[in-house]
Amino acid sequence: MSLFAGLFGSKVELSRELAARLAAWQEIDSDGEQLALDEATFVIVDVETSGLNPRRDRLLAIGACVLSEGQLWAGTGFERILFQEEVSSKENILVHGIAPTEQRAGLSADQTLLDFLEFAGKHILVAYHAFFDRTVLDRAASESLGVRLPGRWLDLAHLAPALYPEANLPLASLDDWLFRFGIQVQTRHRAIDDVLATGELLLILLKRAKQRGLRTVGELLVEAEAQERISL
Repeated sequence: MSLFAGLFGSKVELSRELAARLAAWQEIDSDGEQLALDEATFVIVDVETSGLNPRRDRLLAIGACVLSEGQLWAGTGFERILFQEEVSSKENILVHGIAPTEQRAGLSADQTLLDFLEFAGKHILVAYHAFFDRTVLDRAASESLGVRLPGRWLDLAHLAPALYPEANLPLASLDDWLFRFGIQVQTRHRAIDDVLATGELLLILLKRAKQRGLRTVGELLVEAEAQERISL
């Protein structure tokens, strides 16, 4: 085992293998916001938790997939369930469908979070209501690895109404937008299925963004953030 100096000088105890992998991940350069939309790689993310409070409730599962070169790479998605000493409530299980046996058989938090960081690299992260996913993942990564996820997130809850004002869905749920575009979800609230559906929504939004003259990742982020300020 070795101590890894992480966030704000905090120390987390990692195996030598995990510490070496984390150090290698930290050396990766982040994608620049001047990247053209056609050249950018987006990592769509969804988490499942033991409740609705991102600052308190436990991370149960992470789902992610990659969109690059105008294509959603569904066959190479990422899905991990974390080990839970105490499984979540019956009411919670009815929402996400992660059975007690799956929760007890999950991977350790440090292994799961590092696997995710390596999968995501330092590309632009995308989510619907991204504050929730980012807060949960930042807290879990800080506690388990001593790091936080880098860079800015693209929140489709703000980008969608910015690009499709005619839909009149300024404060809509993900389900509202999926219904609007006829996007099917195999199992709603299963992290991997949610990210694939969200990725399909992102494809639609990227097409509209280019039609409206947006060309770079930075311009896309500005559009979403402007809509966020309007909706506050």
